[in-house]
Amino acid sequence: MHRSSRAGLTPSETLITAAIVAAFALVLASRFADDPARRGRELTIQRMETVVDALEKYAIDNGGVFPTTDQGLSALVERPTAKPLPRRWEGPYAESEDVLIDAWGVPLHYVSPGGDGRRYDLWSNGADQAEGGEGPDADVQSWRRASMIP
Repeated sequence: MHRSSRAGLTPSETLITAAIVAAFALVLASRFADDPARRGRELTIQRMETVVDALEKYAIDNGGVFPTTDQGLSALVERPTAKPLPRRWEGPYAESEDVLIDAWGVPLHYVSPGGDGRRYDLWSNGADQAEGGEGPDADVQSWRRASMIP
C-alpha cells in the first residue's frame, strides 16, 4: 500500500471545497429566508386546508349537506340560524373565525354549490386580492389542488 507523505488539501482544493460549501449555504439560506409573501401564501393554504376539513366534518354530521352560500363559513363556528337548518350541528367545526380569513385579512370566499358540479368552492384571491396573478398574488382555490401547494 502506498502512503502519501502529503497532509491536508492543496490551496486549490481548499478553494473548491469552500466554494461548494458556500454555494450550499446560499441555497439553504434562500430556502429559509424570511419571505413575508411566501409565509402569507403558506398561512392561507393552511387555513384553507383547515376549513376544508371543517366543511367535511359539517357535511358528515348533516347527511352530506354543506352550509349554503347564505349561511357561509360562519356555520362552521356558530350554529346557522338561516334555513335550511342543519339537522345535526356538532360544532364548532373551526376553532375561531380567524381561520376563515386569509393571511391578508380578507375573508375566504365560499360558494355552495360550487361550479362545474362541485359541492362547494373555497378560495382566496392572493396577496393582491384580484383574480389570477402569479407568485404570492396567485389565487388559492380548493378545486385546483396545484394552487394549494406553497
